[in-house]
Amino acid sequence: MNLAATLLGPLYDLYIAALGESVGIIVSYVTLLGLASLIWWGFANRNDIISGFDLRGATIGNMVLLFLLTFVIYFVAFDYLGFPMIGSLTVAVSSTLLFHWTISTLEGEPV
Repeated sequence: MNLAATLLGPLYDLYIAALGESVGIIVSYVTLLGLASLIWWGFANRNDIISGFDLRGATIGNMVLLFLLTFVIYFVAFDYLGFPMIGSLTVAVSSTLLFHWTISTLEGEPV
């Protein structure tokens, strides 16, 4: 059983196709080792990550609201206005970023 093929899926196939069998397997296992190290580092430094990203109820709620706003704008632009996918995504992300900037500038950051 090849653990790298199971966990990486199409990325494993891409490594094998691009680099060959032996080098692709080595790169796949190095990728798994890197991902495991990143997860371990995140758990070890979770308090620094939470304070650095300012993860509290209000900011998480704000992130969820912005994500939902982006999804709604994308849906409206793609389905109702007939924009292509890339155009809809561009309009949705740029509109949401403008909204976030406007609200944070006009309202100010909480102290």
